[in-house]
Amino acid sequence: MKHQTPNAKGQAGFTLVEALIAIVILMFGLIAIANLFVVAASSNQIALNTTVAAAEANETMERLMAIPFAQLPTNAGGAHNAADPWKNANWADDLPGPNATRDVVVAGVLQFNARRWVPGIGMVITRWKFVDPGAGGVPVRYILVRSEVQTTFGRGARAQFTTFRTCVVESCPF
Repeated sequence: MKHQTPNAKGQAGFTLVEALIAIVILMFGLIAIANLFVVAASSNQIALNTTVAAAEANETMERLMAIPFAQLPTNAGGAHNAADPWKNANWADDLPGPNATRDVVVAGVLQFNARRWVPGIGMVITRWKFVDPGAGGVPVRYILVRSEVQTTFGRGARAQFTTFRTCVVESCPF
């Protein structure tokens, strides 16, 4: 009986070097995919913060637009920039604790500020003010609302809305 020895040339399989190269290529692919997950998660958080800021600003704007024109406060002759009323707006950060609302007067302009803790998001600071451009003629009031989400790294997303109200009936205050 003859004993057969296996022929080294006929064997199939991977060498150790080929297996290591395949593992390195696989690791680079997995690192790239993991990076995509990190970017997607941070993008989703930014989008969520932006949505919350816009919703808070929109809710505040709707409440302010429901106030009758005669009851809207004015800036009582305070300084304003008719071209860009946001530019010289000194939005104070000196609010009391969470869920607090208070009004302040900065440069003669009556402003309002509110903080609200939103579960899963954090602190949302909403500020609003009324500006009387004092142009004469038809009474006009600008309503400016700015809402910001405060993150652990400082200010996050911001939404700001501006609208104006006019009074066209004969009993309007001038």
